[in-house]
Amino acid sequence: MKHITGEGGLISTIRAKSIAAELGIQPGDTLVSVGGQHLRDVIDYRFAIADERVEVLVRSVSGEETIYEIEKDPNEDLGVDFDEPLFDRLRTCNNKCPFCFLTQMPKGFRKTLYLKDDDYRLSFIYNTFVTFTNLSEDDWWRIGQQHLSPMNISVHATDPAWRAIMLGRHDVPDVREQIRRLGSLGVTVHTQIVACPQVNDGDVLRQSIADLVALYPTVQSIAVVPVGLTRYRFEGKAPRSIRAAIEVHESPDWIDTNWERQPLWEDRGPNPQPPVLHDPALGFCSRLGAATDVPMRCYGGDEAAALIDLILPFSQASQQNLGITLVYPSDEFYILAGREMPAADFYDDMPQYSNGVGMVRDFLDGWAKAKRRLPTRIPQPTSLALVCGTLVGPMMQQVAARLNKIDGLTVNVLPVKNQFFGETVTVSGLLTAQDVIPALRGSGCTRAILPRVMFDYQGTRTIDEQSLPQIAEAAGLPVALAGDPAELARYVRALAQKKTLVSID
Repeated sequence: MKHITGEGGLISTIRAKSIAAELGIQPGDTLVSVGGQHLRDVIDYRFAIADERVEVLVRSVSGEETIYEIEKDPNEDLGVDFDEPLFDRLRTCNNKCPFCFLTQMPKGFRKTLYLKDDDYRLSFIYNTFVTFTNLSEDDWWRIGQQHLSPMNISVHATDPAWRAIMLGRHDVPDVREQIRRLGSLGVTVHTQIVACPQVNDGDVLRQSIADLVALYPTVQSIAVVPVGLTRYRFEGKAPRSIRAAIEVHESPDWIDTNWERQPLWEDRGPNPQPPVLHDPALGFCSRLGAATDVPMRCYGGDEAAALIDLILPFSQASQQNLGITLVYPSDEFYILAGREMPAADFYDDMPQYSNGVGMVRDFLDGWAKAKRRLPTRIPQPTSLALVCGTLVGPMMQQVAARLNKIDGLTVNVLPVKNQFFGETVTVSGLLTAQDVIPALRGSGCTRAILPRVMFDYQGTRTIDEQSLPQIAEAAGLPVALAGDPAELARYVRALAQKKTLVSID
């Protein structure tokens, strides 16, 4: 974040044979402006550079400024990559969501893991979900003027009173009106609802989905995903309620002067009355107090099944009336409920893939293709551990069953319990090296494949700052990464060809 200075974009790399390379621009230089336009972010850069003639102001590491006049094809890029996509300030989050993962993190990790970002520009660039609670009129003008579409909005509930609970603040804008406004600008929207048991599910969820379906075609997809809780959410804290989870945002560890300060929740006494959600005469905390005394917890199998049954009629009606499924329960609900994943066509073009919707089906279908190219034997007897989170352990057993038909290869699935974040965290992407290493030591295997998602974007470090070589050294066996069935099958074919394996890239 130290490179987001508001003085332009810090250049990290120069692509070979590019315009920037020919001009002698170097990594570490700063691209200040294009055509006299001060650049706020990479979006401004992309718009400004889309011309036949451009004037570029670059500041070198030494502080010397140079103006380059460039003639090029309108679609031709300068060939620079930036250290950060934002050149001015990062828009931080002014909400107090009870399920916020950042407030469930222990101390001691790298600082960026505690940054509460809620920047609509990152939603456009990276498809991250934002709440649209911190936009100015200038932001709205820019979204329309630059046609920043699609946007990804965390809705959680469409009713303003219930959305106030889910965002932990009283002055939330009506997200339905915001989506209509985006539609008038020609901007489409993907939406998500993080469901919490007995809070925004049931009738609240039914109304939210109905409201969002009615906003099609501006709303292009609706994903319902389960709340995730780590052991740090309430460790040493009581009561274990929605209200208590919201109040964590006001604890000394989490107050930040750069975030919008919200008032502390009021103490309503030992016998609060049921809330009158729409009574304007009552204060926010008084109105919502009883509604937030519900325990904060994860979904069980029967509840997951009931939630799927609530959602699927909307999916089926959308298929019939709109020609697309539109509304999707996350994969985790199907796994929790012990139900078979829908076929690939249920997920349309996988618009919510990165949100855990359709990943399992994609993996299963990918494995069905990849396993056709497996070898029949491995010349050197090998015992291979397939590391994963406990959630997908049963699915990986299907993979292991096929691999164990290869002569010379013994494959064991190693579902690692997440001792660090707590056993309620079951996904592979939040596994830590400190949990994986002891599991590998005790596995009896001679090699291991780790899920790529437990490492950062570059595939270089885990959430607890361990690299692949460090894990291999500590575990005492060679380890590699695989992110999909094709990578896994390629690894096994390489074993059959006696290739030396360190990583899969």
